[in-house]
Amino acid sequence: MHRVEDDRTRSCGAIVTPMPSDFTRFFLDLGLSATETATYLASLQIGPTSVQEIAKKARLSRTTTYEAIASLQERGLMSTYQHGKKKFFSAEDPERAVAHFRGKIGELQSQIESFSRIVPELQMLAGGERPAVRFFEGREALLALFRDLVSANSDYFDEVSNFDDIYEYLDSEYIRELQKILNPTKIRLRLLHRGELRRVPREHVEYCPLKPELGNFHGDIWIYGDRIAFVSFKGKIIAIIIESKPFAQTARVLFEAAWRMCGGKRAD
Repeated sequence: MHRVEDDRTRSCGAIVTPMPSDFTRFFLDLGLSATETATYLASLQIGPTSVQEIAKKARLSRTTTYEAIASLQERGLMSTYQHGKKKFFSAEDPERAVAHFRGKIGELQSQIESFSRIVPELQMLAGGERPAVRFFEGREALLALFRDLVSANSDYFDEVSNFDDIYEYLDSEYIRELQKILNPTKIRLRLLHRGELRRVPREHVEYCPLKPELGNFHGDIWIYGDRIAFVSFKGKIIAIIIESKPFAQTARVLFEAAWRMCGGKRAD
């Protein structure tokens, strides 16, 4: 019978256990480069040896291996010594690696704390407010808009809407899906609208119809929190959300003027 070997391999009379791939991922996640990781693990496996042997084991060029060793020595993860005329390189014990990474984490934590203290000063250097613009299309567009309204945590919002477009382009199943996202009784709404309301008015909503002579339009405008959103229903549904306090304030003043001209009462 043939003798069955286990999963270990033999090299120069010594048993070398193959490295699990997870080891490589651990070192990469902790900040070592791929070449540094390969060099360290190769050196750890074969013990003190020449750079040629480490390069062969790591499957790297000698030049790349020398550079990786130099970097690892700076980190305290590899050492070197002279034996006769030959220079040997050796990976430090893994416990030394643990101590190194713990020290790096401590340094990073200190740097983060220092950075957090100067954030207000950095914000003062910023030239004006930079609006964030998000664009959505298709059935996801209104779903994203409703979710954003919820995340803004506003207890009221203003809307300009064309009811005719809503009833023509949105199917009842889609509207029910939208209503699952937002509980309409939890938020107050002032609504300037074109077209006729085709359902029972809701108590928490104030309605004011726009005069026909003002002209027609297709779509919606929402003003909530520090955001203003534009929606188009014709063809593919499109929603654009602009997150900007100055833009929202400007839109809110214009809505207030239109609301009063329409005969609505001033918001509390």
